[in-house]
Amino acid sequence: MKNIPQKLELDLRARTKFGAFEALNLGKYLKELSFGKIGIILDSSIADLKYAKDILENLKKEGLPIIKIWNYNLKGEPDYDSLDRIKTMFIKNGKSLVDCFVAIGGGSVIDFAKGLATLLKNPGPALNYRGFPTNIKPSLPIVALPTTAGTGSEVTFNAVFINWQEKKKMGINTKYNFPAFSILDPNLTLSCPQSVTVSSGIDALVHCLEGYASKKADYFTKIFGREGFKLMFNNLSRALKDPKNIEARGNLQIGAYFGGLTLLGSGGGPTGALSYALGVNFKVPHGFAGGVFLPYIIEHNVKNGYDYSEIFNLIEGSPKDLSKTERNRVFVKKMFGLWKKLGVPSGLKGFGVDKNNVNILLKEVENYGKAFEQNPKPFSVEEGKKLILKLIKQ
Repeated sequence: MKNIPQKLELDLRARTKFGAFEALNLGKYLKELSFGKIGIILDSSIADLKYAKDILENLKKEGLPIIKIWNYNLKGEPDYDSLDRIKTMFIKNGKSLVDCFVAIGGGSVIDFAKGLATLLKNPGPALNYRGFPTNIKPSLPIVALPTTAGTGSEVTFNAVFINWQEKKKMGINTKYNFPAFSILDPNLTLSCPQSVTVSSGIDALVHCLEGYASKKADYFTKIFGREGFKLMFNNLSRALKDPKNIEARGNLQIGAYFGGLTLLGSGGGPTGALSYALGVNFKVPHGFAGGVFLPYIIEHNVKNGYDYSEIFNLIEGSPKDLSKTERNRVFVKKMFGLWKKLGVPSGLKGFGVDKNNVNILLKEVENYGKAFEQNPKPFSVEEGKKLILKLIKQ
């Protein structure tokens, strides 16, 4: 037990199955859970694919009635208004028509199912439950089948939603929304477009690295962060080069799952906080919105003495004869190099941010002090503003 703290807590509630073709056993697992009236939230981009149809056909073979299927077709991340609109499809005479939701899609699809699961058991508009609601009734159960490797929503209780009126991203975050069951089937990610694979992979790397370095990180969090980083960094390029590489796709799924656990244990930091305003105000996909800041935050931490050498050693082919100082220096270089290879912009110009509208972001940064405090090395609001101003020039 050397070096292991005497007090730790790990809150894992989602039973998880991993493996190729596991999604075809969905009906069997739902019956084991005694769910009988199924509501499906299905990513519209895969609705016509044979594998998705086979999964739904399996439910019929198991004798499970699909009460309603809604093909998720929202552009961008989910919002509170859409929750209020879609929930009416699953309610009759004030009561829920379903006893569980099955979400088949990326993080936004799974988050949307979580939001519906809350609203179908609690009255009133979605905005009533923004943030971290308390004194609410337990949500309907969720079964998650991710089709991307990024958010880790299949293992966390967080669900992100946007209030377009206020241009705020807060979510509905209740521990009642932990998925009851998750199926990680790499076959579901084979059709994932390259741009989504990149954005999702970046999101997972943000979770792993920011969570690993967070002041809140504990023994478990660092294990998940390390292992998640190793799987994501060493397999992302492989999956992009060979999109049908089932091993690489599976490794990315597990890496993103670990990233979700890392985020669950440590919360966000500067990178995650900065991504919110960029995503809401400039419609930047979540992965890219956080990813553009990550190498610069890592560079800041290294310059101020934080040690990433343990993480650097996990990169395949990394030299083992470097000093700790050199490993950290090269790690920063490796991160910038990966971002360039993946096509992540090195600055904010590509997202439409310039000197004429940058004040939108600068004003939002003033609200991120608490998130910045989780960074392992001091990173102030003023430093956040300086970084933004630096990035509009490149």
